[in-house]
Amino acid sequence: MGIKILKPGLFTTVQDKGRFGYQHLGFSGSGAMDQFSYNLGRKLIGNSGPSLEFTIIGPTLTFTQANTFVITGGQFNAKLNNINISNNNVLLANKGDVLEFGPAIKGARGYIFFGHPLDIEMVAGSYSTHTRSKIGGFDGRALKKDDHIKVVQNSNFKVNLGKSSDYDAIEQDNIIHIIEGPQVNAFSREKRKTLVESEYKISDQSDRMGYRLIGDNIPPDNGADIISEPVGLGSIQVPNDGNPIILLNDKQTVGGYTKIATVSQLDLKKLAQFKPGDVIQFKWISVDEANAMLKNFNQQFEEKLESVTKAPIFNMHSMRATSKKLAKLIEEEK
Repeated sequence: MGIKILKPGLFTTVQDKGRFGYQHLGFSGSGAMDQFSYNLGRKLIGNSGPSLEFTIIGPTLTFTQANTFVITGGQFNAKLNNINISNNNVLLANKGDVLEFGPAIKGARGYIFFGHPLDIEMVAGSYSTHTRSKIGGFDGRALKKDDHIKVVQNSNFKVNLGKSSDYDAIEQDNIIHIIEGPQVNAFSREKRKTLVESEYKISDQSDRMGYRLIGDNIPPDNGADIISEPVGLGSIQVPNDGNPIILLNDKQTVGGYTKIATVSQLDLKKLAQFKPGDVIQFKWISVDEANAMLKNFNQQFEEKLESVTKAPIFNMHSMRATSKKLAKLIEEEK
């Protein structure tokens, strides 16, 4: 008993905070692209189980037993039994209920958490899926139609029913703050200036491994090839064609291209909610500035987590019956 996937969406995988301490063995970190939306979901649902992360087009699933759930991240016109529901509210679904999402309205990635957590086996200390190496999550792959995922039976699955938050995962600007990368000196002052004075479009060849950018080329002065070395989350590689690539959660563990910059840790969540076709602009900051910005936001976010409130519990099934009656009356009046 658990959930059954009716439509998988564009790319839906099991994710948690990520797989840490194994990069030296070749394991990518993986994990939720928007860590703040992930942390909010865990706080709201009240357990440490994994989430479903979906991208650009969300899934449709049915509950094969009663469960609570909460949605965080981007806006996807979510509906339970064809009734609109909002993010950041812990709701109850009965056996047979259908949860569906449309295309992204705001943002690019959403998350679903369950009161009866998904019953997923850990690999190297994490539930997260890394599809390229086919490890973690549900059979190491994105979800497909008719997948049935069992859940862990949790007698307290309703404990956080009705809890909510007003946190908004979508930011209004497109500025991505960056600090100097390990090979910044491989680029002339003019090219470093071009990086922040130009706008870059996220290409269609972008995924959880990295965002390829389209814009002004900034090839390194003496070639892009270096001796392979470990690469960090948010590193901006520039190969010989001069088109920057931002390395993200499913990145390789080592790379042999020059890295001009690294995205500030805080702005990784902003990047997670951009999709192909969106335009971003970089801004240089210092390490101290990046740390101060992260510290300030973390304090605000912790206040959001502490202010999670218990909202009135709406009976979705009564609402469904009422909506059907209204629709019938309207039809009779025509």
